[in-house]
Amino acid sequence: MSGGRTITVDDATALDGPDIDVAARVAWVLRMARTTSASGTQLRALADELGTSAARLSRIETGQLRDGRVVDGYESALGLVEGSLRAPIDILCRTFPQVSPRDADPGSRIETVRELSQLTERLQGAVPVTGGEWLRWARATASPGNIGLPERQGLELLTRLVSELARSVSHGYPSRYEALSLVRCSAYGHLVLSVTQEEVARTHAQGLGDLMSAVGEAVTDDALDWCLALLVDEREYVARCGALAIENMGQISGTPFWETVSPRLLEALEATEPGSSQEEWVTHLIRLVPRDVWRSNGLVPARPLPPAAPVPTMSRDESNALWRECVAAARAVGDETGVGEQPMLARLLYDISFGHWETRAVTAYMLLSGLPVLAGPAGQRVAALVEATEDPRIRARGARRLLGVLHGHDIPLVQRWFTDPDPGLRGAALGVAGSAGRDIPADVLHTGLRDPDTRRLAIYAAGMSGHPGLAGIAVAPDLPADVRAAARWWLEQGGRVAE
Repeated sequence: MSGGRTITVDDATALDGPDIDVAARVAWVLRMARTTSASGTQLRALADELGTSAARLSRIETGQLRDGRVVDGYESALGLVEGSLRAPIDILCRTFPQVSPRDADPGSRIETVRELSQLTERLQGAVPVTGGEWLRWARATASPGNIGLPERQGLELLTRLVSELARSVSHGYPSRYEALSLVRCSAYGHLVLSVTQEEVARTHAQGLGDLMSAVGEAVTDDALDWCLALLVDEREYVARCGALAIENMGQISGTPFWETVSPRLLEALEATEPGSSQEEWVTHLIRLVPRDVWRSNGLVPARPLPPAAPVPTMSRDESNALWRECVAAARAVGDETGVGEQPMLARLLYDISFGHWETRAVTAYMLLSGLPVLAGPAGQRVAALVEATEDPRIRARGARRLLGVLHGHDIPLVQRWFTDPDPGLRGAALGVAGSAGRDIPADVLHTGLRDPDTRRLAIYAAGMSGHPGLAGIAVAPDLPADVRAAARWWLEQGGRVAE
C-alpha cells in the first residue's frame, strides 16, 4: 500500500506465494465501492453520515482495520444492495482465516423473536426474496446458541435456498452463498450436508459447484469422507465438485488438514483412470498439499503425476507475459471506468484468468460482484485473456471461471464462441448467455445439448434464460434422460434469480 494524495491499495504478495493480502483486498473493494458509487461520496461526507471519523474510514480503506458494521454502513449510505459488500468480504476472510484481519465490530444481527419470525415466514412464502434477506436470516440463525429452529423447518428453508443459489446471479449469488455457508458452519451444518447429498444423488443436479464449496466451509469427518469418495465418481462434474470442496477445506484449515488427507489423496489417485478428468482433479489436490507435508510423511504417488499446465515465470515484472497482459487489461478497465490505474485489479484478473488456486479465483470474482461498475468491463478483459491463451488447460480453467466473473452481465465477445472448436469456450458462451437471461438460438442450444462436452452448460443456459424450448426438451426422446430431467427441474424451479 502507498500513501499520498492518491491512495493506491495493492496485494503485493507473490503470484505463487503461500498467502494473499486479505486486508488489502478488503480495503480495495470498499474504496472502489465508494469511489464508483453514483454519488461519488467523499470520505469525510461518508464518515459524517455513518457517525464515525474520516480517520477511521481511512484506516479501513487502507487495510489497517476491518469493521463489519462499517461495511453494512457503506451498503446503506452508498445505495448498494444489502449484502453486496458484506457477503464477498466475509467469504474472503473466512476462506483465508490465517491471514485475515479480525472483525473489530461484526455489526448487529436480528435480536427480537418477532423480527426473526417475520423474516422466516417471508422466506417460507411464495413471494420472491433477496439474497440480502437470506443473509440476514442466516446471520441470526447461525449465531452461537441459536438452536430454536426445528430440523424439518430448517430443511425446507435450505432446500429453497439451495435452489435459489443454483439460479442466482450478480450480487444475489455471493449473498446466498454466504448465507448457506454460515448455516453450514453452525449447529445446523449437518442439514446443509444432508440437502447437498440429496442434490448430488440426482443425475440432473444443478449448481453443484457452489453447493459443494459451501459444504467445504466446515471440516467434518462425514463431509470429508463423502467428498473423498466423490473424487472417483464416474460423473466428471461431480468429481470436480468434490475436489472443490476439499480444496476449500484445506484452505480454511491449513497444514494439519493436508497432513491428514494426503495419504487418502494418493489412494484416490490409484483409483482413477490415467488421463481421466478424475485423475486431473485428484492431481490438482495433490499439488496443493504443502511440500513440507510430503517431506514429512515420505509418501509418493504410486504412478507419475500427469504434467502440470505449463505456466511461465510467476514474477510480477515484464518477464511474465501473462502478468503483463493482466496489467494492461486492468489499465484499460481503469481508463474506461475512470478509476485510474489499480494494481489490485490486475492481481484479481491474474488470479481469475491464470491462477492455480480455485479459492483465490472464486473469492476474487466475488469481490468484483460487489463493484458493478467494474465487473462488466473486467469480465470483458477476462474473456479476451482467456480467448488468447494458447495452452488448452489454462484456457479451459479461465473459461470455466468467466461465468463467475460476469454472472449476469452479457458481452458480445462470447457470442462468437458458440461455434468455436474449443468445447470450453463453447460451454462458457452458453453459460454466460444463460446467466444474462439472453435467448440462445435454437440451433446453438440443441447442438450444445447433444454434445457431452457442453450438455451441462447448455441445459443451464436454457433454464436460466427460461428458453421457450424448455418444455420440448423435457420430453424430447432423442435427448439423454438426465437432460430431460434437468429441463423438468428448471420448469419446476423457475429461471434466473437476479436479486
